[in-house]
Amino acid sequence: MKRLIVAEKPSVARAIARAVGADREEDGFLEGERDVVTWCRGHLVELSPPDRYPEWAGRWNPDDLPMVPEEWLWEPSEEDGAARQLGIVTSLMGRGDVAELVNACDADREGEGIFRRVLSHAGCPKPALRFWSTALTPEAVERDLAAMRPLSDYDGLADAAEGRAKADWLVGLNATRAYASLYGAQLTAGRVQTAVLSLVVERTRAARSFEAVPFWLVEADLGGFAAESGRFGSREEAEAAAEKVRAAGTAAVEAAERREERPKAPPPYDLTALQRDAAKRCGLTADETLKALQSLYERGLVTYPRTESRRILESDAEDASRALAQIARPEVAGAAAEAFDMGRASVRAIIGDSEVSGHGAIVPTRMMDAQAFGRLEGRERRVALLVCCRLLSATMPPAARRRTKIVARAGGVELRASSCETLEASWEAVEDACAAMLGGESARGAGRGGAPIPEDVARGGALGLGGVEVKRGETSPPKPYTEDGLLEAMQHAGRLIGDADLRAAIDDDSSHSGGLGTPATRASIIEKIIGRGYAERKGRAIVSTPDGEALVDLVDEGLKSPELTARWERALSLVERGEMPLGDFMSRIECYTREVVAAAKESFDPARTVRRRAEEAGACPRCGSPVVRTGGVYQCSSNRSRREEDGSWTLTAGCGFKLFPTVAGKKLTGSQVEKLLSGETVRAKGLRSRKGSSFEAGLRLSPGGEVELVFGERRRKDGPAPSKQRIRSCQNDIK
Repeated sequence: MKRLIVAEKPSVARAIARAVGADREEDGFLEGERDVVTWCRGHLVELSPPDRYPEWAGRWNPDDLPMVPEEWLWEPSEEDGAARQLGIVTSLMGRGDVAELVNACDADREGEGIFRRVLSHAGCPKPALRFWSTALTPEAVERDLAAMRPLSDYDGLADAAEGRAKADWLVGLNATRAYASLYGAQLTAGRVQTAVLSLVVERTRAARSFEAVPFWLVEADLGGFAAESGRFGSREEAEAAAEKVRAAGTAAVEAAERREERPKAPPPYDLTALQRDAAKRCGLTADETLKALQSLYERGLVTYPRTESRRILESDAEDASRALAQIARPEVAGAAAEAFDMGRASVRAIIGDSEVSGHGAIVPTRMMDAQAFGRLEGRERRVALLVCCRLLSATMPPAARRRTKIVARAGGVELRASSCETLEASWEAVEDACAAMLGGESARGAGRGGAPIPEDVARGGALGLGGVEVKRGETSPPKPYTEDGLLEAMQHAGRLIGDADLRAAIDDDSSHSGGLGTPATRASIIEKIIGRGYAERKGRAIVSTPDGEALVDLVDEGLKSPELTARWERALSLVERGEMPLGDFMSRIECYTREVVAAAKESFDPARTVRRRAEEAGACPRCGSPVVRTGGVYQCSSNRSRREEDGSWTLTAGCGFKLFPTVAGKKLTGSQVEKLLSGETVRAKGLRSRKGSSFEAGLRLSPGGEVELVFGERRRKDGPAPSKQRIRSCQNDIK
């Protein structure tokens, strides 16, 4: 008899398969003498949308709200290929020679939910175990397979996953339908998206309404270093003070303070910290960083990417030590390796079992050697360099700095100066070398100060004055969010909450992601509010649009605050521990949903207008009608469908054109879809073959609406057509 191991992603499944010897590749799974290994490709089973319920299908009407299902419907995901993979997994679960199941989906609430929904869909009663993986090296997989626990030990986690999914459905979809139907506009609202958008709107408005206030100050040269006065409200006041300083000739030192600091090295990255550094140093968006990191993970070069831990387990120390030896070479880490001192480094510095939740920090694996690193290009190479350099610096001893502050007085005018000197660079030298190679911000540039203040400057001494001048400045407006800043605000949303209990609930990441969103979804949340026209990028800044501000002005106050997430997490933690029945949690959510709908209706003002955003992407290649985005799919606006008694869908009108934006494992941007619909050939990198290898090709639409992969040179007017491969991307069962 065999056991069936179900991973969340193909990459994880292949790593497990290598460890257990399941080397025979089949359609959608791998098989060996003892084990069958397959994958879920993310969410294969999802909650059905409101249109699947007869009472809420068709035109949106506020009188039909709130929508609270008496019996919840689940269905296969609409993502391209999901239904097919679901069929493969359920068929494997039912095989007569499979005696035991293993849930190898991600070690968190979401991963638990993914497996349980497939298990329920299959109706499989076979015994099951839970596998929690911290890395994909063969040694780590073998170790974690030997430490599996019964699936029933995680029933509370599964209930919390179900409660979270249903709660988001109830609140998000009811709020969306309420505001969209009342105002006749294409609006979307939800617990996380609206709270994040509210942050952006608040910051954008604060910057817009800010009025700069000018000020003047006196700057004096005190013998090789500069000192400044306080601010003056007028140039006349500042000039008068400068004259007094010049007339004095010397400055008397009234106070001198020196202290040494020994700052510890930053720990290895979690996903959000890596996304923030990649934004600052490489100019990458959070989504670009995640995609590059996922590719590195699938190659076995780094550990699990979607983690919130910044320490590793004691059991992973040996692997980390081997990886450290591989990357501490100029061929991998360049100048950072030259600044690194293996004789002073210790992997013990990054171990912390109590600080690891599910997966350890992101670190290179022992497979990240010079040869593997040399094959990397573009974003993958830059992200790999960040991960490698951080492991080098994180294992180094503390640096040493000396900070000096003095207060002097000349002609009755107080002057202040400060400096920061590096006594021992240690890990800071590694981080600075990494920043220099990437051409971005230094890890410690701000705050190191200018010219050092000499050691002989002491209280009671006198300093000769050099040049004295008046400088003008202005108060600065609040800076708009950058990718880095918005990720930080989402991760640490608890800082915006006054109640200590609620703050602790949203920050608790023992079984769920702390803050707003998860490491895996924060990038997509930012892209959604931008893609829906609620925010936009201006350089590296993210600012709100008039549409986004109008939406925030409309929605209920509760949806704008991270306190809603905090209250949910406090209750879901009780569900997970078995201290609150799932039914009690859902009753609370249903009550709140009714309040949200009632508030939308009561606050409705027909005099207020919201611009209707038609998300048209282009003309249908089949019939010429507008192609619109509906959820995550682009389809012809002429399409109409009907649900049959057996649950299937029949196209009742329209041409049936449908385009899934994910092609060969790569998600296309809205701009790329628009170019395809306009007849252009789009060059795409990072496409994935069925075997997981990366390739580049052109994409274009055939006259029938199918995506074609175009290889070789672009077509010339007088030349031969390039080779092409057709991918099915449209279906007749439009939903």
